Amino acid sequence: MEKLFFDGGMGTLLHKQGLTGDPVRLNLTHGESVVDIHRQYIHAGADIITANTFGAYTHKYPDAEELIASALRHAREATANETRTVRIALDICPLGQMLEPYGDMTCDEAYALFLEAAQTGAANGADMVLVETFYCIHELEAAVHAAKAVNLPVFATMTFNEKGRTAMGASVGDMVALLEGLGVNALGMNCGFGPDIYKGLLPDLVKATRLPILIQPNAGLPVIIDGQTHYNVTPADFARTMTEIAAMGCTHLGGCCGTTPEHIEAMVAACKVTGR
Repeated sequence: MEKLFFDGGMGTLLHKQGLTGDPVRLNLTHGESVVDIHRQYIHAGADIITANTFGAYTHKYPDAEELIASALRHAREATANETRTVRIALDICPLGQMLEPYGDMTCDEAYALFLEAAQTGAANGADMVLVETFYCIHELEAAVHAAKAVNLPVFATMTFNEKGRTAMGASVGDMVALLEGLGVNALGMNCGFGPDIYKGLLPDLVKATRLPILIQPNAGLPVIIDGQTHYNVTPADFARTMTEIAAMGCTHLGGCCGTTPEHIEAMVAACKVTGR
C-alpha cells in the first residue's frame, strides 16, 4: 500500500516563532504564521496537513465556529498553488472534561460538541477528519460517531504508554475492536512518547487489524533547558525509527509534539530512499 505522510507539530512551530498563548486563538491574530507553517510541512513532503483546530469547541470558545473556519481558510490558502494533491484534515481532540461516570459530561453532550466541530470543518473545506490523542474509549466513540456523521474519511488514534494502555486503561485491542466496528478509514497511535515506544507496540497492532495504520509520535520527551522546551529526538533519529516503523506495516506516518518540518522532511526522504 502506498505510504501517506502527515505533517508534524503546529504549536511547536508557533512557539518557535515567538508566539505565545493559545495556538487556536492565533488563527485570528497571526493567520500568516499558521499559513507559513502549513507551507513548510507541504514543502517537507506532507501529503496531509492538519488544520489548527485542536480543542476548538463551543464549551470553551464562544467563537469556536469562527476559529475553525479561519483555521480551514489558512490551510486552504497554504495548499492553493500546489501542483500535487495535498489534503486537509480537521483536527478533533478530547474535550478536556471527563465523561460520566468519571466526570459530569454525558456522552450525548460530548457527541453534540464533536458534531458541531465536525460540521463546521466539513462546511469549510476539510477533506477528512483526524480524531487524535484520545485516551478514553467512550469519548473516542462519541468523537468518531460525530466525525462519521459528516461523511468524510475518518482517521482515529489513541495515546498509549509503553505497556500498550491509555491513561484510562484502554488497550490496543479495545481500540481496534471499537474503530473497526465504526468503520474508520485508518487507525493508530499518536503523541505521548517518541517513535521507539510505538515501534515496540506496532507488532500487536499489525496483528490486530487489517486497516491502514497511522503512527504520529512525539519527537521524544520534552526537557526544559534555560526555560525553553526541547525534545530529544533529532530529525535523523526520528527518520530512522519511522522508516523501521514503515517497514513493519505502517502505511500513514507523521509527527506530533516537538516534531518540525525537518523531522517530516527527513522521514519522507528516508522512506522514499528505502522504498518503505
